[in-house]
Formats: sequence, C-alpha cells, structure tokens
Amino acid sequence: MPDEALARKIYSLQNRIVRDLNDAHIFLEQIGPLLTDARATFERSDSKSDRRYYVPSVDRKKFAKRTDHELKEIYAHFSSGGLYEAFLITAVSQFESFLADVLVTFLNHYPLRITEVVQGVPACPSVSPRELVSAPDKDQLVQRVLSDHVASVFRQRPSAYMAYAVKLLSIKSDQSFIDYFEVAATRDLVVHNNRVINALYLEKAAKKARGKVGDKVEVDKHYYNAALATLKKVSGAIKRDIEKKYGAGGENEV
Repeated sequence: MPDEALARKIYSLQNRIVRDLNDAHIFLEQIGPLLTDARATFERSDSKSDRRYYVPSVDRKKFAKRTDHELKEIYAHFSSGGLYEAFLITAVSQFESFLADVLVTFLNHYPLRITEVVQGVPACPSVSPRELVSAPDKDQLVQRVLSDHVASVFRQRPSAYMAYAVKLLSIKSDQSFIDYFEVAATRDLVVHNNRVINALYLEKAAKKARGKVGDKVEVDKHYYNAALATLKKVSGAIKRDIEKKYGAGGENEV
C-alpha cells in the first residue's frame, strides 16, 4: 500500500546521512594536503629544542613541550591512520542514529508493528494498565515506548538489529549488510581494543574478517573510503526497498 508521507521521510533521512558522510569525506580530502605540507615543514627542521603547545586543563592554562621531530611524528600518525580512525567512529555512530531514526519513523506510521519479534532482539515491553491510565499524555507515552524499544534494539549486535530492520520494514537483506557488519566490528576494535582482532570481532565480521586473533586491522584512507561507500550503499538499499513498497520519496541532492 502506498504511503508517500513515509517514503518522503525515509528519503529525507537517507539524503541527510549520505550528505553528512560525503561532507566528512570532502573535509578530509581538503585537509590532507595541508597536513602533508605541515608535516614536511617539521621534517625539514634541524631544531632539537622543545616548543610549547597549549593543551586543555581543568584548573589552569597549561602547555606541553614537543620537538619538531615529535610534531612530525604526530602529523604522520594522524594523517596516516589516526584521523581516519576518529572519523570512522563518528561515521558509524551517525549511521546507527540514521537507522534508529528510520525505525522510529516507521513505527510512528505503523505503531502496531512494534509487536514484531526477531530472534536475538528483546521484545517490546508491555505497558501496565496503571501506567496507561495515569499517563497525562498518551502520545508522549507511545513515543517513549517506541524510543525505548528502538534503543534496546540497537544495544544488540549489528546482525541482530539489521535482521529486525529487515523484518519490520519488509525490506530485503542486501549483500552490503554483511560488509557493514565488518565495518561496525572494526569500529568496535578501534574504540575498545586498540585495533587488535579478538574472537568477538571474528564472530561479528564472519567471512569479511580482515585477519586473525592478535592481528591489527588497518584503518587508513583506503579503508575509510570503502567504509563510507558501504554505509551509503546500505542506506541506499533501505531507501530503495521502502520506495518500492511505499512510493518514491524524492530526488537525491547529496
């Protein structure tokens, strides 16, 4: 059954996440040459003296001392990987927010679908009669229930919450979802394990795993670009199937 209002909202969400991901890529592409030039300046320096650089402090203004050689190493670290690691963390967080917004938007249109059950995902908790009767605003109660349920969905691993999205939205499980599981697993390694592969990563990434236990995964420019492309492809697959069922939402402007 067509639902153009829903299709337009999903289109808007997908357009926004793709634009945000593209903006981040454009920014990194723009600052790359600047970082290279700055690194070269410190690399040419013969100075062995410390320079003072302002650093944050709670109590008072503080400075850290670094030589030009140390500055060169700082630029090398962040331009080769550190910056891409930080931006990957942000990208996956933004993408998870996009997915959650899609589910909440859909449930606002079809609240009775909240009863859908998927293995590995907690069922939506029921509302007690007392809570229902005493609620001063029934609409706010519904919104709280929807938001709390979606939040619990996204506390599960990506394979579980994507399976839930597939069933709830009646979309197809695209091949790009499997690539996304590896990207999300890599994000977790960056945040929690200094990029060192563990058993949990192998379980999450499955056939897409990029090494064995104890190896370090690379998060460089090439990987970051591929990860962004994967996130955009997943969002496009979701929008595509939504539009097939509910109608076109609009033209992309990203």
